[in-house]
Amino acid sequence: MQEDYRAVWQWSKEYLQVVRPEVQRLLRPWQALAQTIPDPVLRQQALASLSTKKFHCEGGAVLAGPCRDPEGRVLEFLVPYQTLCDYLDTVTDRGPSNDPVDLNCLHQSLLAAVDPRRPLSDFYRWHPQKSDGGYVRSLLEACRTALSQLPGYVAVAPEVEQLARYYIDLQVLKHGPIAQRTDQLQRWYHDCQGVRYGLHWWEFAAAAGSTLGIFALLNRALQEHPARVLLDRTVALYFPWMGALHILLDYYIDQAEDLLGGDLNFVACYRSQNEIGPRLSHIYQKTLEFTHALPDGPFHRYIARGLLGFYFADAKVGYHLSGVPWRLLRGGGVTAVGLYIAARHGRSP
Repeated sequence: MQEDYRAVWQWSKEYLQVVRPEVQRLLRPWQALAQTIPDPVLRQQALASLSTKKFHCEGGAVLAGPCRDPEGRVLEFLVPYQTLCDYLDTVTDRGPSNDPVDLNCLHQSLLAAVDPRRPLSDFYRWHPQKSDGGYVRSLLEACRTALSQLPGYVAVAPEVEQLARYYIDLQVLKHGPIAQRTDQLQRWYHDCQGVRYGLHWWEFAAAAGSTLGIFALLNRALQEHPARVLLDRTVALYFPWMGALHILLDYYIDQAEDLLGGDLNFVACYRSQNEIGPRLSHIYQKTLEFTHALPDGPFHRYIARGLLGFYFADAKVGYHLSGVPWRLLRGGGVTAVGLYIAARHGRSP
């Protein structure tokens, strides 16, 4: 199939010249607020997540460029929501408790962020005296305000909440007691009927860890009455396929780091290195397949190919591509290779 390389060039140029600088501008107030957090541990964790994980905001923002969101409404939600996700992930990784009840309480802030009707509570259950100076509450209130500016949010709210719940379940189970993590994730996978997708439990879990589906749905909510079939097909693309591709690539490049730190890595769950390439290729091909059901399919194929280019350009992969990275990039065609080259030289498409 012939790609529209003029469109690819325009999306990439728009991202580099407009979207990424705007994300950096929107992050600055949150960096300033994080510096005022009274508790020194929480302050350090908030600042660390903003420093080391801001590329999550930058990457997700490809779904919110001017060609798709001229008024920047989705970005107004995306930046505080992804910042909240990254902060919670950092606190969960390095926090004082791995009690599932504590972790679930902390992550209820994500549901409050996408449901303005949900009452607010003290999310730091394990240590009520801890003070983040209103950091979490400020982030989720910014999310609520942004959602009120989306004319079609009511139509997408159930799907957005479901994706948020999947994300919360994953974070709670993945960071629970080490001896129980795998068994609990497998039970959750079966409870969610993840097997119907033909995915392994860790591939389904990876899909739950992506926020891209939420941002794609909010882009649809820029219309007052988005068509139900469009919403259903958007969800079908992003969960599980695009989401699984996204997070498995992230785990792929973190294998050595996670092994050293003793962290659960979903790519390490494959029986052998020989299984990784075919499975990632299968998930990538399924992602492309589901883009064809959408009127803006070329843009979503651009995102899938961009994921390949961005992640394999990471320094953790090395400069001499071979094996899985090379085969997947080659399968992604000129767009994936071109975005890889651009990311390798500038860490941006």
